[in-house]
Amino acid sequence: MSECSTPDKPSKARANIKFLLIQPVNIELSHALTVCGGNRGFHGNKRCANDISTPMAKVHFSNATEEEAQWIKAYNRLQGTNRPAFQMDNAWLTINSSVHFDITIFSQDTDCYKCPLLETDFAPGKETTTILIPSVRPMVVKLAKVMPGNHLEPFCNMTHHFLERGDYWMFVNYTSYSDGYCKILRINNPPDNNYPILYVFGGLLGVAIFWSFIKFIYRNRSQKSACCKKAAVSPNREPAEHSTELAEAANGEEPKDIEKENDLNEEKVQEKDTEKAKDIEEIKKETADVANGDKAVETKKKKRLHSLDTLRGIAIILMVFVNYGGGGYYFFEHAQWNGLTLADLVFPWFIFIMGTAMNFSFRGLLRRKVSRCKILLKVLRRAIILFALGIWLNTAWGPVELNNIRIPGVLQRFSLTYFFVALMETVFARAEDKHKTAPWAAFRDIFLYWPEWLLNFAILAVHLGITFALPVPGCPTGYLGPGGISENGLYFNCTGGAAQYVDRLVLGENHIYQHPTFKEIYKTTRPYDPEGILGIPTSIFLCFLGVQSGRILMTFTGHRERIFRWIIWAVITGAIAVALCKASVNDGVIPINKNLWSTSFILINASFAFILLTILYIFIDVLGWWSGRPFTYTDQLTKKIENKPRFANVFPGST
Repeated sequence: MSECSTPDKPSKARANIKFLLIQPVNIELSHALTVCGGNRGFHGNKRCANDISTPMAKVHFSNATEEEAQWIKAYNRLQGTNRPAFQMDNAWLTINSSVHFDITIFSQDTDCYKCPLLETDFAPGKETTTILIPSVRPMVVKLAKVMPGNHLEPFCNMTHHFLERGDYWMFVNYTSYSDGYCKILRINNPPDNNYPILYVFGGLLGVAIFWSFIKFIYRNRSQKSACCKKAAVSPNREPAEHSTELAEAANGEEPKDIEKENDLNEEKVQEKDTEKAKDIEEIKKETADVANGDKAVETKKKKRLHSLDTLRGIAIILMVFVNYGGGGYYFFEHAQWNGLTLADLVFPWFIFIMGTAMNFSFRGLLRRKVSRCKILLKVLRRAIILFALGIWLNTAWGPVELNNIRIPGVLQRFSLTYFFVALMETVFARAEDKHKTAPWAAFRDIFLYWPEWLLNFAILAVHLGITFALPVPGCPTGYLGPGGISENGLYFNCTGGAAQYVDRLVLGENHIYQHPTFKEIYKTTRPYDPEGILGIPTSIFLCFLGVQSGRILMTFTGHRERIFRWIIWAVITGAIAVALCKASVNDGVIPINKNLWSTSFILINASFAFILLTILYIFIDVLGWWSGRPFTYTDQLTKKIENKPRFANVFPGST
C-alpha cells in the first residue's frame, strides 16, 4: 500500500479561523478489497468495488489547517443550503476533490456480515459534493477513481463511526499517480443523541424520588402524631387498651373512653384471645419448614409476588416503546441478524414470565380438585383463542386475501408454546409438595419432574437436529447465515437455512412474513418469518425454564433458597449461551439470533430473566425497598393504549 505525506500548501486561501475538530486517529487500512460475488443480479442499479490491486491513498483523521477552515466556512455560507436535507441517524460527508478524475463512493454498514461494499454516490472531479452517511453504526467507506472505459480503481478506504449531525469533510488530493491522500475532518461538535433519552429517564427518576420523599415525610408526620397521642394516654391502662387507642389515634380517630372499654363482656374477650392463639399456632405450623431462619413469604393469607408483576411491567413498557419506534434509537430496534438489543429481550421475557406464572395457576387448579381433563380443555380453549387472535391481528393492517395471509406471528407463537408446556404441566404438575424430608429434598424441584426434563431436552434436540442435519436444496447443510449479499451473495437465497426451508415447505412463501428486519441491509428477496415453525421448540424450552423459576418459588419458601437457585440457573444458562456463541456476534457455533430463535438466544435471555427476577425479588419482596411501581400499573394502562389506534402516532417515542 503506497502512502504519501500531506502537501505543505493547501489549495485554499488562508484565514485565522479555528474549528472544533476530531483528534488524530490511527486507521489501519485494508490491503485486500472486497469483491462482488457471482452473476446473481442482486446489486440492482448499484455496483460493487472491484478487486483491483492498485495503490491506496493514505487516510488522515486530523485538524483543519487555516486555509481549509476558511474554505469550509465560505462554502457553508454560500452553498450550505444546497446540501441534502438532514435526516435522523445520519451525518454529512462533504468530499472536496482537487483531482481531475471523477470519484465513485462505496460504503457498507459494519453490521452487514461479510458483505461487499455497494455504490452509494458519485463525486465529480474538481468539485465539492455532500452526501448523507448513516451514523447508527460504524461504516466502511471506500473511494474509487473512475477511469476510461468506466473502469474503477479504489484509492481511499476507511472505517469510522460517524456522529449524528456531524459535518465531516474529506479533502482528496493526488500529487502523482501513486502518491495521494484523503484527509478527514469534523468541523462541528454535534450534541450526543443519547441526551434526550437520558433527560427523560433522569426526569422520571427525579419524579419517583420526589414522590418517595413526600411519602416519607407524610409517614414520619403520621408517626409523630401517633406518638403524641400515645403520650396522652394514661399509664395505668391495660396493654390491650393502650394498643387499641394507639391504633385508633394513628387512624385519626379519638381514643375510646376507659369506662366503655371496661364494660366489655369478659367472655367475648376470652373468645377473641382464643381465636388469636389459634391463628398464631397455624402461622407457626406454616413457617416451621423455613430454612436458615429466613422469613417465609407464604402465610395464611397469600402474599402476591410483586417482583414478577414488576418484571412483567418492565417487559410491557419495553414492548410498547419498541412497537412505537423507540424514539429512533438503534438499541430499541431488533438486531439485523446476529446479536442482541433491548428490543430482542421483550418477546423472550414474556415467554419466560408465562412459564413462571404457570406454576401458580396449575397448583391452584389441582388444589381445588379440578380434574386434569377439565384443565386440558381449558388449556386447549385458551391456546385456540390466542392463535385466532394472532391471525386476526395479521389482517388488522388492511384488506388481506386468504391466499396471502400470514399464518405465523407473536400470539401464534405464544399459543403453541403455551399449549405444549401447559400440556406437560397438566400431566406432571403436583398439587402438594410431599417430599420435604427426602434425602434429595434440595433437588426435588428437578428430580420430581424428570419426565418433563427429558421431554424438553428431546424437543430441543429435534430443533438442533433439523437445523444442522436437514438438507436444504441449493444451500449448505446447517447454514445459519442471512443470505442475500452476505459472503458476496454465495448463498443468496439461503436465508436462515433450514428455518426458512421448513416454513416454505409447510406454509408456503405467501403465508410467511414478507418484510423481515434484515431485508434492507442484506438485500434479500425471499420472505422470511422470525416467528416461524423451527423457533417453536426453542420457545417451548425457554418457557420451561420459566416454569423452573416458578417451581423454585412454589417448592422453596426461604428467600436464600430461592435466590441461590435463581443465581445458579442464571450462571448455567448464561455460560452455555456464551460458549455456544464464543462470546462474539458472528463467530460462534450457534450465534445469538432472534430471527432464528437459536439455542444461544433463548439461553442468554433466560439468564438475563433469572438475573433481573432475582434483583427485583431482593429489592421488592425481601427488603421492601421498592413497591415495583409504576411498572406494576402497566398491565391495564398499556392494554388501553395498544388497543386504541388513535394513540399510534402520539405515544412518546413513536416515529
